[in-house]
Amino acid sequence: MGKIFPQIKTLKEKPELFEATLKLIEKAFQYKAPNSFKVDFAPLIDESNHHNCFILIDENDNVLAHIGAKEKTLSLNERKYPITLLGGIAVDESRRGEGHFQTLFNDVLAEKRADTTFFLLWSDLEKLYNKFGFHLCGTQFEFTGGLPNPLLEKTTYQALSSEEKAKIKSLYESSFAKEYLTLERSQKDWELIEKITAADLYLNRSGTGIVDYYFMNKGQDLPGVIYEYGSTIPLNQFIEEIGTHGKVWMGKELLPTEKMQYQFFLGTGDLKLFTDFIRNYTHNKIDIQNINLMKQEVYFNFNSELLALDLPDFLRGIFGPGTFEELELPTFFLSGLDSI
Repeated sequence: MGKIFPQIKTLKEKPELFEATLKLIEKAFQYKAPNSFKVDFAPLIDESNHHNCFILIDENDNVLAHIGAKEKTLSLNERKYPITLLGGIAVDESRRGEGHFQTLFNDVLAEKRADTTFFLLWSDLEKLYNKFGFHLCGTQFEFTGGLPNPLLEKTTYQALSSEEKAKIKSLYESSFAKEYLTLERSQKDWELIEKITAADLYLNRSGTGIVDYYFMNKGQDLPGVIYEYGSTIPLNQFIEEIGTHGKVWMGKELLPTEKMQYQFFLGTGDLKLFTDFIRNYTHNKIDIQNINLMKQEVYFNFNSELLALDLPDFLRGIFGPGTFEELELPTFFLSGLDSI
């Protein structure tokens, strides 16, 4: 019996199709030289993650579609939760309308769901992803203006010495990652950040070394946006100092602004993992009883009462915007270096 096509493979299984896959992605995202998806999204498309780069191919090894997954960890109250980021989602434009996206997307979700608390992805195709149970949520504020200040020293993370890289990591942990609940970064994660050479790094030094930093721009992604920052002074003060240099993204309103937007699309993963996370995140105030993915409804206990909500309303009540007033929740926010 012959093989059935199209087939789903990974770039680890088909390394010879990497260039064709990259070309497909860059065409879908309308990349223009000298920008490169390989640089802007190195953590996703790097060879070390090729086992998570899923491709749909025909009998002639033509790449019809690609979806990349990046496995990350979120630590909350001494518990660790696996999170899956999805990106590099592209379909050959000449083969659209043939169901290839649905085939590959459903396969990736099925492959990852049992080991994932929730999925995150970034797109402007709301109606499309709503069909798969992904909904816009998460609050992101944008600040511009502030105090006129000279630009800091411009470089890249890759160009730093090992001691300087250690200082950036320390500032990240004591500042950005302390202000927000965000994804963990392993040593491997920091090594992959070195490959995002399109991310401009701005530094402020004193006699003791680096005391402030921020990342801005990422090639064709996030132009003019300051999406990660760390400082030895309070972050609201630092953001006011750098707000004249670009649009500063904040997970909470550290400075007054009227500009607010959604942060990501979120889709639930394994019910047990997601339920445990929500219970932990809400300090045991919300206990999910069931999620009906067909009806997109959530049934949960709150204050000894069984309630039901549409899934998008529930997710926004947890992650914002418009979080449930009865809850005091950590601010979940992702750096642009982590988003894919």
